[in-house]
Amino acid sequence: MKALRRLFLNTKKRFPAKKVNFTPLFTDEAQFISLIHASKTIKQLQQIHAQIILQHQFSNTRIVTQLISSSSFQKNFINYALSIFRHSENPNVFLFNSLIRALADNSYYMSSISYFLVMLRSNIQPNSLTFPFVLKSMTALQEAWLGMEIHTEILKLGLLYDRLVLLYLVDMYAKVGLLECASQLFDESSEWGNEARSTLLWNVLINGYCKVGRWGKAMELFEGMPEKYGSTWSTLLNGLMKAGEVYRAVELWHSVTEKDVVSWTTMIHGFSQNGQHEKALSMFFEMLEEGVKPNDQTVVSALLACAKAGALETGVRIHDYISSNGVTLKRGIMAALVDMYAKCGSIEKASSIFDMGEEKDLRTWSVMIWGCAINGYLDKALQYFNKMKSTGIKPDGVVFLAIITACLHAGNVDQGLHFFDKMKHDYSIAPTMKHYAVMVDLYGRAGRLNEALEFIKSMSIDPDFVIWGALFSACQMKYT
Repeated sequence: MKALRRLFLNTKKRFPAKKVNFTPLFTDEAQFISLIHASKTIKQLQQIHAQIILQHQFSNTRIVTQLISSSSFQKNFINYALSIFRHSENPNVFLFNSLIRALADNSYYMSSISYFLVMLRSNIQPNSLTFPFVLKSMTALQEAWLGMEIHTEILKLGLLYDRLVLLYLVDMYAKVGLLECASQLFDESSEWGNEARSTLLWNVLINGYCKVGRWGKAMELFEGMPEKYGSTWSTLLNGLMKAGEVYRAVELWHSVTEKDVVSWTTMIHGFSQNGQHEKALSMFFEMLEEGVKPNDQTVVSALLACAKAGALETGVRIHDYISSNGVTLKRGIMAALVDMYAKCGSIEKASSIFDMGEEKDLRTWSVMIWGCAINGYLDKALQYFNKMKSTGIKPDGVVFLAIITACLHAGNVDQGLHFFDKMKHDYSIAPTMKHYAVMVDLYGRAGRLNEALEFIKSMSIDPDFVIWGALFSACQMKYT
């Protein structure tokens, strides 16, 4: 007790704490903007956001605009960008532009258009930086009629002469199938001088004609270009390859005077896309012999060709090239390597590469689970499925299809049905025809034809020839 009394007596002799003067580290606009640009995580942005509010800088349009833009670049944090916008007072054209762009870049196309309409209702006049992302959203949604309305608005504001606005408008018309409108705009732009027509504008229209198979018009435009850059050659090559016109693409390829990495990659990918995997791989090694250094997309295209052709030995050679030339194992290359080894039957090598990777997105996990599924490793597929969920990544319909396929190869009907139901009820993912077909096939291979028929009756969508084909195959297996 004496000790306690002494302790309390001593507290009376303490001096009052000195008042701490807080001096903020960042107070002006330039410092805040610099800090926003340097931020790497959403947590850092939130800390900066707090300081902006404390320093009464939230009314500064330039700072808030940069804050919205930076937060929208962070994956899955578009709602945070929306929250910043909604709490801003009297948003102006710069804030609206920043949000409309953020929504369009994150594939929230309908919301992007909605906020554009809010902007108009607020009597805020859009400018040349507003329309490109509004048109991008309309292109993605295939809203041709709305695009025409926007075209009218652009004309009223006298913004058609802006190169970026013109580019996105022509691109919108080309991609929604109104090529005559795109061509008319392109032709009219010739009256505004050569500065109005960028190489991108030529490429957009050439690509549009390639997609619908109008090679004569595409070649006419190509020949009429005042100066042909590598990107234009690649655009025409890509259009021909996508349409299956491989012979025409090869003819054009021989005319390319300066073959860069983009044109080589276009040909490699195009051959693989058209089932000519060996030709794709021979072009890859020919490119290396020519001294052209491949980029990430080139390597991915070559590895995908190996996976489709089952060319394990060639895939190992490409892997050796990656290792010996210090190519970084980014997610795209890592996923392509895992896919190649898995599809070539080397699941152990696929697993070891996958386990080495530090950053894994849903696609990377999906590739690994598919690899296990097609090689009949159900337990391994389930292990990776559970690991993926433990990292906080939610499975999608593709991952569930892989798991059900793994159950199919293992002949485990009950587990397949368990994951099918889990997909529907726990994750609210609507089954596609592929999911139903695998389940019918699974029932059939187990000889449970009556249950397969009952399963088909319970389908929420009308069965197509794929479903009946799966049932027919099941019947053949049972009665032969």
